[in-house]
Amino acid sequence: MKARTFITIFALTAAIVGCQKGASAPDGQGKDGKPVPSANKVGKLVIEDIEPGKGYAAQNGDLLTMLYEGKLANGKIFDGNMTTPDYKPVPNKDPFPLPLGGGMVISGWDKGLVGMKVGGIRKLSIPSDMGYGPNGTGDIPPNADLYFVVKCLDIVKKGEEFVIDTEDVKLGSGPAVKNGDKISVHYVGKLVSGKQFDSSRDRKKPYEFTVGQGEVVPGFDKGVVGMKKGGVRKVRIPPQAAYGAAPNQGLPGNSVLIFEIEILSINGK
Repeated sequence: MKARTFITIFALTAAIVGCQKGASAPDGQGKDGKPVPSANKVGKLVIEDIEPGKGYAAQNGDLLTMLYEGKLANGKIFDGNMTTPDYKPVPNKDPFPLPLGGGMVISGWDKGLVGMKVGGIRKLSIPSDMGYGPNGTGDIPPNADLYFVVKCLDIVKKGEEFVIDTEDVKLGSGPAVKNGDKISVHYVGKLVSGKQFDSSRDRKKPYEFTVGQGEVVPGFDKGVVGMKKGGVRKVRIPPQAAYGAAPNQGLPGNSVLIFEIEILSINGK
C-alpha cells in the first residue's frame, strides 16, 4: 500500500480568534528594532468553545489529530491547515498529529487543547509568554500574542494505542476470513481529515495478501478477520498499529488511518 504527499506542518496548531477592527498593530519590531506592543494584549490564555464536540474529553498523554488556523493580532495568517469560517481542511495539506502534554508544541496549545472532544472547535487566545516569547520565530514577531481556531478530528486515548475500530458497511456471505487465508481486496485509504493517500480502486488492481503473515500493517491484517466475500468494512487504525510515530511513505508521523475494505475473494473463491 503506497501513501502520498506529506507537507510538513510548521509550528503548532491552529486558527483564528477575533481581532477587533481598527486594532493597533500586532506585537513586532519597530524601525528602531524595539518591540512594539499591541493595544489588545492578551493577559492570559483564553479558551472559547465554538462547538463542544462529542464523547471523550482529551487528556495529557492522548494523541490528538488537529486542524488549525493561526493568526496574529492584525489578522495575518501565519500558519494553518484549515480554512475558516467553514472549518474545512486546506486541500493538499495533512492534519496535524499531536501527543498532548508532551511539550512538542507551545504551552498555549498543550494547555489549551485539554478537554477537547472529537468534532470540537475551539478558539485559543495565547499570550506571547505561552507562545514564542521575545524571540519569535519565522513569520511570528517577538512578543506576539497568537490567535488560533482549532478543530479536533480524532483522539487516540492513552492506553488504546493498539485498539482497532471496525464498522461493517455491508455484510458478505460464505466462510469468514481467518489467519492463513489468501484474500483479494479493494481498499481506499484516507487520513482522518478525509484526504485520500492510497486506493487500489483508482489503480484498478485488487490487492492480494495472506492474512496474519505480516504482509500488511497490523491494523489492516486484524481488521479484515471475520469479513466474508462481498463484505465492506471501515477500519480505523491508530499509528501504533500502522506506521508509527515517524513519517512513512509520504504520510506524516503518528497518522491515524481510515480504510474502507471490500473482500473480493478468499483463497481464490
